[in-house]
Amino acid sequence: MIKISRSLSLIIISMLLAACSHFQNREAAYLDSAKGWATQAQVREKLGAPKTVRQDEGGATVWVYELREQQSGNRLTAPGMWCEQYLLTFDDKAVLQKWRQVSHFHGGELMPQECIPGTEPEKS
Repeated sequence: MIKISRSLSLIIISMLLAACSHFQNREAAYLDSAKGWATQAQVREKLGAPKTVRQDEGGATVWVYELREQQSGNRLTAPGMWCEQYLLTFDDKAVLQKWRQVSHFHGGELMPQECIPGTEPEKS
């Protein structure tokens, strides 16, 4: 009986972990559905204005969005700030071609200047 309970527990834990890995927030779900057809105007209407606009090495336009969420600490985790950046790449016709999400936890830091360390462009 104990062996069955352990096996069942492992199966349930595995299923929960697999389910969590497929969880998407509202922004990510929209961006997945918009890839290949949404224009800059449509993305701006849905997500608002980007924090910054850049050009990549190939000359494509990259919009940067940031989401920040404060995490209070407990016995197991430090207080800090979760920061997510969404980097949206548009082609020369202003159509969303690809996007990626980068996350970083700033442990012990509640107001970080950089969302993702090392990604802010240098100011001239």
